[in-house]
Amino acid sequence: MPLQDVTVTIDVAYPAPRIGLGRPVILAQRTGAGTYKEYATLEALTVDFASGTEAYKKAEVIFKQPNRPDAVAVATYETDIGAALTQYYNRPWHFALVAGDTSADQVAATGFFEDKDFKFLAVQVKDDAGREAVKGKKRTLVFDHNVAGEHLDAAAIGNLGSLSVGSITWKFKQVVGVTPRYVTDTEISAIDEDSAIAYVVKAGRPQLSEGWLSDGQYIDIVHGKDWIKVDMENEVQNVLAQAEKLPYDARGINAIEAAVTTTLLRGFNNGIIAAKEDKTPDFTISALTREQSDIQDRSTRVYRGLNFEFGQAGAIHEGRVTGSIRV
Repeated sequence: MPLQDVTVTIDVAYPAPRIGLGRPVILAQRTGAGTYKEYATLEALTVDFASGTEAYKKAEVIFKQPNRPDAVAVATYETDIGAALTQYYNRPWHFALVAGDTSADQVAATGFFEDKDFKFLAVQVKDDAGREAVKGKKRTLVFDHNVAGEHLDAAAIGNLGSLSVGSITWKFKQVVGVTPRYVTDTEISAIDEDSAIAYVVKAGRPQLSEGWLSDGQYIDIVHGKDWIKVDMENEVQNVLAQAEKLPYDARGINAIEAAVTTTLLRGFNNGIIAAKEDKTPDFTISALTREQSDIQDRSTRVYRGLNFEFGQAGAIHEGRVTGSIRV
């Protein structure tokens, strides 16, 4: 008997926030058996991780952000960061960070996420070699920052990760406690080619240079997909749990369709789903009737007949304006 009765699968047709969809976990190497603990304040974390530790340094930056998450988790491991990720993957966090910025552990962590389709890894590198080691990795945010003692990865996740999913693009955003860099065209081109993110001065203000993942997908698009999955699973699960019995007929199917519609409308209001020209949400839902459902599914009480599709809102990251002067 599965522990999860409702599963939402979303295929991207190209090639609230809920608790946990912005919460970070800091992966910290420490002698002894692995542990996982959540902290609502930096003071609470200090009991287990002194101010000089790498875990403390990341957490301190996160807690300084104006939009900091409700809590910061720390998971420890002795030698195998992948084992820690496996052990604690189902805990309520959504962004993982690597304390100490150790390249070998960063690479090992990216390997773990290559097999996942949920949650994110954020790493900070300081040079071309660091970017190259994690280039093109799935669900990985790569922050290029070479100012010693600063943690751009923690600042960005801490300030942006817990904002309403779909309401922002990560490009252009500011963070606290990080020195913006004045970079040359050559430097930013190299960073862009590796789909990494820097904190730069542009148009006279500090801002994140881009809002993408290491594989070139945009953070808000993939984060929005995660949000739709979690919210819809919760909505449909609630329908199943709150009914005395959900009949396998039009009544039950309509109830499930209504739950899916609720999530998609919420996703539209959050900015995940696009608006059509008439300003209505750009999504469609189709549902098989009882008679159209497979008889084996009916006998095992599994309904597979509902499908949905939506247009992603995306974001504008560049503008090209053309003008003319009259004589």
